[in-house]
Amino acid sequence: MTQPISMPPVSELVPHAAPMLLIDEVCSADPLNLQARVAIRKNSMFYQDGLGVPAYVGIEYIAQAVAAYSGWRGKQEDPTMPPRIGYLLGTRKMTLNCDGFQAGDCLDVFVKNIFEDEQMGVFEGEIRNGETVLVSAQINVYQPASETGEQQETAKP
Repeated sequence: MTQPISMPPVSELVPHAAPMLLIDEVCSADPLNLQARVAIRKNSMFYQDGLGVPAYVGIEYIAQAVAAYSGWRGKQEDPTMPPRIGYLLGTRKMTLNCDGFQAGDCLDVFVKNIFEDEQMGVFEGEIRNGETVLVSAQINVYQPASETGEQQETAKP
């Protein structure tokens, strides 16, 4: 029997702190994919009575799953590596199949790396409640060169 791989806490993979650290756990990862989980509660960030968490917040859940993927990959190279900052540049093909996420929902966030070129990346993302796809999007991201001086070196003429 194969032992499950223990994933690091989200706080070690994503460069956010509460209350803006919105994903709860990383369930699995491989060289191209990551699955994260978000439990919706009445005290969740952005929760609104009568609506829940608006579905458009799903883009941030997807972006944080991408950040966790980047952090996980970094830890594969160097287990002491802290999470690196990255930026959500935009989205294409975003589809919202609901108005909001309700208290008690347990959402699975799936991201897949479909293109990567140095500091730029494109990811497909889906948020599911069980087998139902609630949000899907393709996002473009940017991760600057390392803060240890690599960025300054690449900017020189």
